[in-house]
Amino acid sequence: MPDLTVRNVAKNIIKRLRSIVIDEKKDKFVIYTNGMGGQLVKECLETEFSIEPEYIIDNKIYDGITVLNIEQAQRRNNKDIYFLICSWHDEYYDEIREKIYRTFPKEQIIDLFPKTVTTLPTTTDICKVLSYIDTYLKVEEK
Repeated sequence: MPDLTVRNVAKNIIKRLRSIVIDEKKDKFVIYTNGMGGQLVKECLETEFSIEPEYIIDNKIYDGITVLNIEQAQRRNNKDIYFLICSWHDEYYDEIREKIYRTFPKEQIIDLFPKTVTTLPTTTDICKVLSYIDTYLKVEEK
């Protein structure tokens, strides 16, 4: 069984993003969806790698500028952009992935929360992860 403590969840997300950004040399991302996972990944991208996402996709709440629905996102120039699936919502897990895989090329999609994870963090855990990231950054700055 994987170790899913808050500290290890944060470390794993940072490690995965480090692999994508540094090893695979990818630096243009779209966050999909704008829930807790999306906010956590956005925070990691910004604080760890100084990368702002190109935009965010969310089909429930969007402004048409920085947060788009999937149809608006499809009309953008998405060349050399990678779509980070940041949702672990169990009830809509397959539906969320089907929408993005139907819309964008598979080679541009990266699932940060594949179904191999059996237990996912709570809202409290996410707050602790963000707090840990801040602590981690302060230690690295010294």
